[in-house]
Amino acid sequence: MSAPIILPQWGMGMNDGEIVKWLKGIGDPVAKGDQLVEIESSKVNAEVEATADGTLGRIDVEEGRIVDVGTVLGYVLEAGESDSDLPDVAIILGSASTPAPVATPAPAAAAPAATAPKGGKQIVTPRARRLAKELGVDLAGVTGTGPSGRVTEDDVRAAESGASAPAAAAPGGSASLPESVVPVKEAIKLAGLRGIIARRMSESAAVPTVTLSTHTDVTDAIAFQRELVGAWRKHKLRPQYQDLVIAAVARALKETPAANAHLVGDELRILDEVNLGIAMAVPEGLLVPVIKNADQKSLLEIAQEVRNLARKAKANSLSIDEMTGSTFSITHLGSYGIEDFNPLLNLPETGILGVGSVGEVPTVIDGEVVVRSVGHLNLAFDHRAWDGAPAAEFVRLIAKYLGDPSWMKA
Repeated sequence: MSAPIILPQWGMGMNDGEIVKWLKGIGDPVAKGDQLVEIESSKVNAEVEATADGTLGRIDVEEGRIVDVGTVLGYVLEAGESDSDLPDVAIILGSASTPAPVATPAPAAAAPAATAPKGGKQIVTPRARRLAKELGVDLAGVTGTGPSGRVTEDDVRAAESGASAPAAAAPGGSASLPESVVPVKEAIKLAGLRGIIARRMSESAAVPTVTLSTHTDVTDAIAFQRELVGAWRKHKLRPQYQDLVIAAVARALKETPAANAHLVGDELRILDEVNLGIAMAVPEGLLVPVIKNADQKSLLEIAQEVRNLARKAKANSLSIDEMTGSTFSITHLGSYGIEDFNPLLNLPETGILGVGSVGEVPTVIDGEVVVRSVGHLNLAFDHRAWDGAPAAEFVRLIAKYLGDPSWMKA
């Protein structure tokens, strides 16, 4: 029986992936474990591997398309099989769906033909359902043009556009306003990693999020950072403020299980491991590699792992394991001089810490004005999972551990 090539889920936060490039062509020999197709998701760039020996018999999803996790991308014909052995219907997790045909060029004026859904039941893709809810579109009035008549995001947008279009056309035959009154120097399509980030941020922005901002005296932490310079020289490593923040967050999460959670549907899942996602800027956008079991690592081990992940991020060589499984995330804009900001959640996590800059501030202590180093912390949390008071206690605990780093010296 021909073996389906299925888009896997690399981490709980992955809902879909973009087909970047097919690495094999139809008819090419395939060995079990061979890389067949390159996928780009919100989590990682990775390849789907063959699960059987044979030849690539069919490609059902062409390059450039974005499809949901579980979609059949194509089939591998095993030894002795021919095209007649390829199934007409793909069975995924017990539900049947017609594979998407490989696109062929069509006249520009031709509109996609609608297909009646099998059994008269409307089929709506998850992304189309979410978009319809966001735009206020009644799915009952939307005609699906996707495979087997399923309603796609394009169908929802078309329905929304048609419902909101004015009855009279604007001069020149167009019913819409001009796109721009200023000459366009360059148009950059939000595709690839940038496009995925855009979709993920839109999803995150839809979550009822609250940001709590505070500042804390980190004079002792900065002094401790300077002390580490000599001790870490033999490791060819320069200590950074972020290393101390990561250690403080890991300890606070260990003591606050409710903060170390995922919200999946209507279920809040308290997680057993403290895995910290560290946001890192790369030329194409933003990656969030993960420090696994951060609460069990020493400050030096955390620093070494952060540097290693940063090198891999710049070289685009992060593995799937290094990009998945985070339970809480940290994003640092302090080096840009930013004090306070509203970080967006890395779903399905329920919290993220935005680390702001550290500055010298005149402070009154025991009636005397002294200069102290003050750091800024911004905790964004999912208000469906947390309330304000426990979230405030959590960020205060982080500030406490960061303000008194004596525990890090043990």
